[in-house]
Amino acid sequence: MSGTHSFAAFAAIALLALTTHALPQTFRHRRPQWDGAASSDSISIYSPTTTETSTTFPSLSVEPSHSFLSSTAPYGYTASGFAAAPTSAPVPSNPYPTASSTNNTSPYQSNGTNETSVNTSKYPAKFRGVNLGAWLVLEGWMTPDIFQGTDATDQWTFDSSDGAEGKLQQHWSTYITEGDFKNMSSWGINAVRIPIGYWAYNNANTPYITGADAYLEKAIGWARQYGMWVMVDCHGSPGSQNGAEHSGHVGAVSWQADDNLQLSIEVLQNIAQKYGSMEYADVVMGIELVNEPKIGDDANSLSTTQWWAAKAYHAVKEKTENKDLYILHHDGFTGVQSWTDVSAKINNNAAYDQATFGIDLHLYQNQDDQSKSLSLQQHIDKACGYVNTDLLPLDSNLPVFVGEFSAQIDIENCQDGDWSQELIDGTRQYFEAMINAYEHSSRGWFVWSLKQGSDNGAWSMESIMQNVYGNDKVTDRKYPGICSFG
Repeated sequence: MSGTHSFAAFAAIALLALTTHALPQTFRHRRPQWDGAASSDSISIYSPTTTETSTTFPSLSVEPSHSFLSSTAPYGYTASGFAAAPTSAPVPSNPYPTASSTNNTSPYQSNGTNETSVNTSKYPAKFRGVNLGAWLVLEGWMTPDIFQGTDATDQWTFDSSDGAEGKLQQHWSTYITEGDFKNMSSWGINAVRIPIGYWAYNNANTPYITGADAYLEKAIGWARQYGMWVMVDCHGSPGSQNGAEHSGHVGAVSWQADDNLQLSIEVLQNIAQKYGSMEYADVVMGIELVNEPKIGDDANSLSTTQWWAAKAYHAVKEKTENKDLYILHHDGFTGVQSWTDVSAKINNNAAYDQATFGIDLHLYQNQDDQSKSLSLQQHIDKACGYVNTDLLPLDSNLPVFVGEFSAQIDIENCQDGDWSQELIDGTRQYFEAMINAYEHSSRGWFVWSLKQGSDNGAWSMESIMQNVYGNDKVTDRKYPGICSFG
């Protein structure tokens, strides 16, 4: 994501990727969203019948990363996603060649197996969480050191480089440790969202290196030890759901081509069979089916995405013993309102505290030019206004999670990471406004991210707690009336 500072290495990489692949403004990271209208075909159901041509990924060769960090994301990581979402998205000729059931029933139809929750009251009133980004899915703008000395631009090309397995093991074993969970618990954090790539469970016909699942298991054990909940987030999907670095493979968007959607379901079922068992019911609160699928004419169809969401939800539920487990799907930056009718069908019109299909929103104010031009007060007003714009009314029966957001914004006369009193106060006000809105109108929130390498700016929750909150917890309010609602 972009802020006041950018560095040449990442700009060069992003520019090369943009010109090589002719991509629209790719989001990111970290994580982005479109400021655009939802597709008009958001609840149509499509039954595929034909075969689609395979899409291959072009290769990239760029200059090695440098060993310094920016307090902002590289060009192309935009909170406005891919600029504006189209008003309609075409349905590809073969969106899901192997998903149709033998009796051709609607994917929204209940299969009678572990459907809606019997009760979700065992969970905290609000999830207050942090993402463990750039750990099990690499992101070069966050941890450029691991890419140094290679031409890699993503996990796909990194895992193909010399010595990659040893470097990964070193990164996995040191970047996130038990001490991080102890710290997060002391801050009042009660949940973590852990991104992991599909290749941790099936790397067939790819250069991806397996082994990340063992560290996910370690993290879940630490979360249990410190009384925290875990959302397992399938962050990179087969074929790449968005063509961005954080999907694991920069380039073409081929998630809805070939048999990639079916492969996604198979991987998710493997995850659900383990982490949806009662053995993990005290610590794993959710599984995210897909992160930030790109919706648009050159990418994924919204109608196919929503059709697949229903298929995947039921397939995952078939493997799940824990009936309270949330099954989440990112909104594709089309807005949560475009998912209300679909989710009502998937949840079988269950009440809010019974519904287990939920939507993940990513809300950033440091990506698109309009947001970046706001004053501090305007940023705060926009955050408070989320309850009337991006989130849902309190009487909605659709669980919404804010799976990503950042405290990093441009504050006049301040430089991110140079913690003047003005920057400390402004960051605290903005952060409190956001979490007030999320706790008012969603199930909870997850900051992006716990760390940004060794950077000391507001992208890092560690840095925020050290420099802004001090001895306070995230539940403490220094500015309790900053938003006008409750």
